[in-house]
Amino acid sequence: MFSQDQMNRIIAVNESLLAQLEDANAMLFEREKEIATLKKSVADATELRSKLEGQLNEIESIQNRLGEKQQQVIGAEERELELHQELTEAARLEQQYNDLGRQYAYLQTQYSDIESQLAKLTEKSNQLQQIAGRVGELESHLDNTAMERDELKSKLATLESQKYLREFNP
Repeated sequence: MFSQDQMNRIIAVNESLLAQLEDANAMLFEREKEIATLKKSVADATELRSKLEGQLNEIESIQNRLGEKQQQVIGAEERELELHQELTEAARLEQQYNDLGRQYAYLQTQYSDIESQLAKLTEKSNQLQQIAGRVGELESHLDNTAMERDELKSKLATLESQKYLREFNP
């Protein structure tokens, strides 16, 4: 049988292990919430990247059309009215081109910001994976400690039963 002091120590160790397990579970829950948030941020960044690529393709298409119009203006020897209309159209397209150029610069800045955010999120994700690994190690250590405790209980019970048998069988 365990002495009161041994029982108190076992209870204290168990309470300490339970507190550690609760802390580890709380940390794991928070890390899982952070991982979900990071995954959503990565999905949002991927969606924005796709939109940016679509807009870049549209810019290229408009640039191609603008190039064709400019070649028509240079190569065409049409009457003054037709030339004036084409020049007006070219001016409008050039304005669109300038507007798109400004939009492109703005989108490039946003894209750089998103890449920076993605790098930070990736770094946080890596940190969370390391923390999750550490939590796993702590849980393993906790399991090993529990198994050692159970083995010691078993050995103690065996020793006490042997002592008990010796007392009754001199």
